Parts: sequence; structure tokens; C-alpha cells
Amino acid sequence: MNAQSGFSIAPELYRAWLRLAWFARSTFGVRARGIGWMANRVREGFDFRFQGVPFHFSPEAARSYCLIPAGIPNEPETHRFLRRVLSDRSGVLFIDVGASIGEFALPMAVHPAVSQVLAFEPHPQSCQALRASARLSPQGRLEIIQKGVAARTGQASFDTSQSAPTAAGLTQVEAPGGAESTEHIEVCMLDEVVDPDDVRPVVMLIDIEGGELDAMTGAMGLIEQRNPLIIFEYNETTRRHFDLAQARELLGEGYRLFRMRSGDGLLDSQFESTWNVVALPIRGHWRALRTQAALFA
Repeated sequence: MNAQSGFSIAPELYRAWLRLAWFARSTFGVRARGIGWMANRVREGFDFRFQGVPFHFSPEAARSYCLIPAGIPNEPETHRFLRRVLSDRSGVLFIDVGASIGEFALPMAVHPAVSQVLAFEPHPQSCQALRASARLSPQGRLEIIQKGVAARTGQASFDTSQSAPTAAGLTQVEAPGGAESTEHIEVCMLDEVVDPDDVRPVVMLIDIEGGELDAMTGAMGLIEQRNPLIIFEYNETTRRHFDLAQARELLGEGYRLFRMRSGDGLLDSQFESTWNVVALPIRGHWRALRTQAALFA
């Protein structure tokens, strides 16, 4: 819940602070503190535009937005990479696992190359905020699914902390009929959601704080049949849950892994420091990406 004590600030002051924080970081390398604290003091919802798409700021999910109310992407490299790979495509099914308030799901839902977005977000306040923004673009092709994604169907314990909702993740997946708890959410497998007869090219973006390998495990039918382009988070948090050797073993010989470089979104093989990793398939709709020099550093 948004903080109810202390002073409140106007949306324009909040957005000006975000722009100042980004300027300090991008120009001088200084990380400004207090972005989340400032967000919690915006007590009124407001509309804004990001990537040309209307969004609604919901105070209940204030800490999930980070920089985007000021029009600044939280992951500029991922946006750049997606623009490159979608530039000459059509009819793409975009699967956003861990969609949060929609930084990627909403722009993709109106992208000319994308025919449908499936956005999975189990966090109640973040999902509510995503739905509020989606109503501003009724022409969008977005389906919001308030479930977690895992290696099997069932229930899972889930951190719904408001102090850091973007860092929330599944803590334990149980079979249906497990112990009842108010902290449990419904989880699904992508193989049970995506129509196996669907032949559209697929992009999978997975950002679920360490559950990425489990999400891919529950999508192996989709991966083996459709050879999707996969982008998954792999940073200090996710490294505590799995390593790239496990991802390579799971995806098999049909994929090659590359680091997505921070800032410019180009691909290389420098895995010592990573944020996102891209799995390029050697077969299917996306097989030619491995030969496109413009994608690589």
C-alpha cells in the first residue's frame, strides 16, 4: 500500500525528480537514492506516455514504475534489441512473463509487428496497475493473465511486499491441493496456455527474479516445437537460483546463448557481467538472427 504518512508530492515534481536522477546517473555515474521513496509520496493517480503509449500511474503500485513515468526506459538495451529484431516482422506472439506494470507488454501490444501479447503478472497491485493502463489503449492486442509461470501447474508462495514489488518472486511451487495460505498464488505452465497448433513466431521475455529456468522448463513443448526467441534475466539475483550451464543444458543444441550488452542492446559472449541473456534458436522463424551482424557487438 502506498505510504499514508508524511507529505505528498505532485506528479510533475515526481517526474522532474526522475529526470534529474537519470541525468545524474547517465552523465556522472551517480545513482540517486530515494526514487522509490518519492514514488510513495505521489498520492494521486495520473496518466503519462511512454514509448508513445498511454500509461496510468497507480499509487498502489508506485514502486513498480521506476523511471518510466518520465519517459525513460528502465531497460533501454532490451527496448533497442526488440526494435531491431521486430523491424521487418509481422504476426508475432509476444509472451511477457513477469510483466509488472507493463513496460514491455503495453508498447508491444500496439507494435505493428505483434499480433498478440500474453502478459503474466501475479502481483496483485502490479497487475491491477497494468489493467488500468491497458484500458487507455483499447485497440491493443493484450491479454493479461494474473498468474505466475513455473515448471508445473499448482500454487506457489509469493512475496507481495510493496517495498520492492519488482523483486517479488515465487518461493515454493506446490501441486494443486497443497496447504492453503493467503500468500499462495496460482501458477501455470506456458505449455498449457499457448495453443500448440499456433504457428506464429514467438518472442519470450522472462523476468521473474530467479524463476526463469523453471518458466522455460514448463515451456519445453513450446520451445521444441516453435523455436521462440528467448530473452531472460540473468543478474546477481538470478545467479543465486541457476547458472547458464543449466540453461544451456535445458535448451539443448538448438540454441546459442549471448549476453545482451547494457546500454546499446548488442549481443556478445562476455558473460562475466550480465543483466539479460538472449537465446537465439538455430531453427524456425528466428534462425537468421544469428547471421545479422547489426545485432552483434
